[in-house]
Amino acid sequence: MSKAAGHSLSEYDWLPLSHPEMPKSTAGGTRPLLDEGREKVMSQLGAMTWQLSQLRFNKIGSLFQDQAGNYTTGECLSPSLTWHHRDSLTNINRGPYDHESEYIEALVSAYVAHAKELAMTPHAFFAPIPDPAEYASWAGYRSAAARWNDFVAIGQKIDHSKNRLAYCIAGQLMRDMIPALLPSKSPADDHDDGGSFPLSHPDLHFGNVFVDDDLNITCVIDWGSASSVPVSELLAAHGLLRTGGGPIEDSFVAAFQAGFDRASGPVPQAGPRTWHRAAMMRLFQLLVRMLSTRDYHEFEALHALAFPRKEEGEEDGGVTQDMPALFSERARRSENVRLLGELSQDDWSPDEVERQEGSSFGKPSLATAEKMAVARKLTLMAEMNERFVADKRLWRWVEEALKDIEDADIPRP
Repeated sequence: MSKAAGHSLSEYDWLPLSHPEMPKSTAGGTRPLLDEGREKVMSQLGAMTWQLSQLRFNKIGSLFQDQAGNYTTGECLSPSLTWHHRDSLTNINRGPYDHESEYIEALVSAYVAHAKELAMTPHAFFAPIPDPAEYASWAGYRSAAARWNDFVAIGQKIDHSKNRLAYCIAGQLMRDMIPALLPSKSPADDHDDGGSFPLSHPDLHFGNVFVDDDLNITCVIDWGSASSVPVSELLAAHGLLRTGGGPIEDSFVAAFQAGFDRASGPVPQAGPRTWHRAAMMRLFQLLVRMLSTRDYHEFEALHALAFPRKEEGEEDGGVTQDMPALFSERARRSENVRLLGELSQDDWSPDEVERQEGSSFGKPSLATAEKMAVARKLTLMAEMNERFVADKRLWRWVEEALKDIEDADIPRP
């Protein structure tokens, strides 16, 4: 970093503030940045991505230098296989991989093993962390975030066996999506050379991209663990600049794709099907790396891309999107009933849960008692309703309900 020319994108206000009251530090750096500046950066990243797409290897894996100075692909050091202590997991195929399907299967295996064995904080599948953009005011967001913290503090929700099972089921369903993530067998539909794999940066984020004062990219740093990857993963690089997950602005995606196309020349190097798979791979990587704060919504979006919904009037094809029902059906399968029994052996005892809840809420007071009462009522609702999702709809409803109680001068819970 000390050798890099210019300054990193982390110094810029890359994400526009959702609300006027929102602290500046929440969105990133202090240097102002207009949409045209963001699009300029995205276009350059697209051009750089095309350059990387020309560096091909016959296997998927990380680069290693042998004694003769030649680079070869060896064990894959992808963040999906090493972050969050996943390097300690056993029985994971770590490559190198001859086929794209082997690589994707390995990432899903690491994700499921993580759900079974490693810490899950702060991930609660059916309770995505509130996002400021989902609320009309900063105060509304802060209230939702506080309610979310109270809710997950009751009953060991994050590391509980039921939450772990939800992530295991998500892994099972992602395995069903693997065919949709793979290149089409028809070159006319999918411009992708399935026999070789391009080079990719392992961790593209604001701090690793440097620009000058005119927003010309001067360098990209931190290439340790650089790996060859499927084309769709390379083309999904634009999404890694959106921390925490969430949708990418269409203008940013268009600028990235335009930069890629201009660099590739008159012959298209990526067709619509390839870009579709890149959009899927972005969501897939957010999930398997556990980078997102909104896993439920990312999974719902990925499932919709993998299995498009049947349009009204169509006779065939398409899948109705009902994630809670889909997960509930899977949970009732005998193998998952057994899995839940195995996972529950590591759940806390009632005494441990009670101690942890007391620690989370702090000293007893009227305010603490109210917060715990609301969180317990919501927990009971979740236990009674298998389609319960603690997202923005719930937190808005809670605030409106409490306001109605206050306006009616009814004793609060």
